[in-house]
Amino acid sequence: MLRLVLVFAVLSALGFGGGNAVFPQMYVDSVEVYHWVTAPQFAADFALARLSPGPATGISALIGLAVGGLPGAALAAIAMFVPAALIVLALSALYDRFREHPWRALFQRVMIPIVLGLSWVGVLLLARGALGGWQTWVIGLAATGLMLWTRINASLIIVAAGALGALILR
Repeated sequence: MLRLVLVFAVLSALGFGGGNAVFPQMYVDSVEVYHWVTAPQFAADFALARLSPGPATGISALIGLAVGGLPGAALAAIAMFVPAALIVLALSALYDRFREHPWRALFQRVMIPIVLGLSWVGVLLLARGALGGWQTWVIGLAATGLMLWTRINASLIIVAAGALGALILR
């Protein structure tokens, strides 16, 4: 349980780009390093976290549940959200103080490709656990295309892709 708290506290502190920035490392820690969940379980938990209200980093509670039941879920969620909240609270005053400074605008521009790159790494890691055969790859690529190039709600696309997969692969 201590390792669970430490892993999610570190992910929380590093999640300056939001959940998408830490999902690749969360996958590596949860699936490959500590074997708390399998790749398909991580993908399913990720989908559930994305469909539920609130931030997608709620997946931390689902992983914690797998590790230590309800106490594990509570500890993982606290570790995932409290450090980031405290850091944001502390830095928000500093960020506002430098509102007109040119380095602030530069920082914001530099962070965009970093966060996008981390997001796509997360997508590729999730695909390893979620996409097993050619049918799931086609569904996954079609869903990705719909999310990137249409204004259809991502939750609806995920549910439709899941339903299609259930029909095809049952």
